[in-house]
Amino acid sequence: MINRLWNSLLDLVYPPRCYSCGKAGTQFCPTCLAECIPLTPPQRPQPLAADSPLERALGIYPFQGSLRAAIHAFKYQNAHPLAQILAPLLFDFCAWQNVVLMPVPLHGVRKRERGYNQAELLARNLAKAWQLPLSTDLQRVRATEHQVGQQAQARANNVAGAFEWRGQQPAPSHVLLIDDVLTTGSTFEACASALIAAGSTAVEGLALAKAIIKPASPLDSPE
Repeated sequence: MINRLWNSLLDLVYPPRCYSCGKAGTQFCPTCLAECIPLTPPQRPQPLAADSPLERALGIYPFQGSLRAAIHAFKYQNAHPLAQILAPLLFDFCAWQNVVLMPVPLHGVRKRERGYNQAELLARNLAKAWQLPLSTDLQRVRATEHQVGQQAQARANNVAGAFEWRGQQPAPSHVLLIDDVLTTGSTFEACASALIAAGSTAVEGLALAKAIIKPASPLDSPE
């Protein structure tokens, strides 16, 4: 009760502003929220190699525009309340039953620096809305470099062996990994490898947004 009153007073003195357009009143205004148009079903899956440990990896919205700005704030600007606005963007895309939701984990050092794991906040909201169990027993046991800006192979090398199942054996049979952004799928695959090794039989990945990677142009080739 005291926290709610304090937050209300803060909102009166320092009204929240949309992290995308700056409009006062909310952290993600209705206008910017309305700009979040889901990808068509054929655009959502990330192509995976035949030997991938993942069953599939899906990103529901394009990682661009107002959603990109909101996710950036969610991850890097301590805008953790955005989880309650962003998670509902996924509520209509539940086609899973008998799965355990599992957020992609942060390494302990980075989680302490940030104060929270944005994927876990999304997963907790989804678990509540979908009435599915959630586990945080998948752990990131090796600190890794940021994936942003790295090419596909470098991304895969960066997260290889970085995750480990620390829960009861075996790991849940069917797992749905949750993350904020899907780019190449390498993080999902590294998580899936750890889960399969611990006894999972099917692992899928679901991300709020999917990076749209444009094919390289010949003009982009180095001389």
